Parts: sequence; C-alpha cells; structure tokens
Amino acid sequence: MAVVLPGTAHADALQSDLLATMQATRADGFAFQRRITVDRTGAARKVIVDRYDPRRPEAQRWSIVSIDGRPPTAKEQSKSLKDRRGQVSSYAELAKWFGAPATRIDAAPGQVLYRFPRLPDDVVKVGPHDASPDTQAEATVNTSGKIPFVERVRFVTAKPFRMMLVASVQGMTVTARYRQLPSGQVVPATIASSITGSMLGKSGRIDTLVAIEDIQPVR
Repeated sequence: MAVVLPGTAHADALQSDLLATMQATRADGFAFQRRITVDRTGAARKVIVDRYDPRRPEAQRWSIVSIDGRPPTAKEQSKSLKDRRGQVSSYAELAKWFGAPATRIDAAPGQVLYRFPRLPDDVVKVGPHDASPDTQAEATVNTSGKIPFVERVRFVTAKPFRMMLVASVQGMTVTARYRQLPSGQVVPATIASSITGSMLGKSGRIDTLVAIEDIQPVR
C-alpha cells in the first residue's frame, strides 16, 4: 500500500541527496549519439541522427550524421548545428527543478515517487512560451541499487496556450528515462514528447522520440 507524505517547502533527505548528485553531474561529461524521430500529422516521418562530442572545439561539438538516412547538405548541416547550440541532454538538467516542493509517495519496494504540482520558471519552454507554472511533474526514483537515481520523469501540461497568434497548444506530455552506468553515473536513455493542438485552424499532433546511444564518458 502506498504511503503518501505531505508535500512541504523543504526537501527530504533522499530528495536532497539526489539533487546534490544532479548538481555534481557534468553536462559535458559524455559524448553520445542521438536518434530523433518526429511524427507529425499530415507529414512523413523524419529521422535525424546527430552526435555530440565535448572534446572537440565548442563550435564543432555537434555534427549531423544523417537526415532520413542520407548525409545532410551543407545548408542543412549549418542550420541544424545552429539550432543545437546549448542543447545537451544530461542528468544535470533535472537540478533546475528537482529541489522544488513535492509530495513523496513510497509506492513499492525499490521505488519512490515525487510529485511536483508546478515547476519553477523557465524549466518547460515551448518557443517563447513558458509553460512551467502550468506543468506538473512526476519523478520515479530507483532505490533498489547502491546509489539511488531518478529513472523516469514525466511532465504534463494541460492548460492550453497560444504561440505567435497562429498556433494553439492544447496539451503536452514529456517522458524522459535515465539509466545508470556501471560507474554509478546516470545518463539519459530516451526522451518522448507529444504535443496536440492546431496551426492556422488545423488540428494535429507532433510525437517526438529521442534515443540517446553510444554514450562515452570523457575526462
């Protein structure tokens, strides 16, 4: 039977320990490859494969491997790399919000849930819109091993909002999964998002799956 502890403005010991680990994680501590699959209503599936290597000069850390199975053109390479500046998926990202007030639920042996009624500003942004105050989060902590870690995070934004007057977002969910390396370091595994809404009056949906592969710790 689940035991629910009242949420307070202060983190408990486990939450504090997890937050400290996130803060100590280097966002540039790994090289990796990403496979990004995008399914959009009324459009063909798009698959982009790119790589990140923090050992290279900053302007060259991202490289595009393929777009829909073919090498990128020079124009696509330039635009895509510009879009990716500053985008590095990392366990460290969770430190931006994991210390916020939460309700703890000891749901099952080896598993603890933290539920966050809202997120701090600038955590969930869709274009220029900050959806953080209207986003709820749930973090599943794996406590079965020697070092506890957040294994799954789910964001749900239910309050509709508009973007640039032509687009309306009705709802959004994001689910991120993490895995622990033999060293105890935690890295992202997959990030799945789904956005429903309309553009110029036409309803649709965008589903994105990011699979993070070939992770290589760097010094």
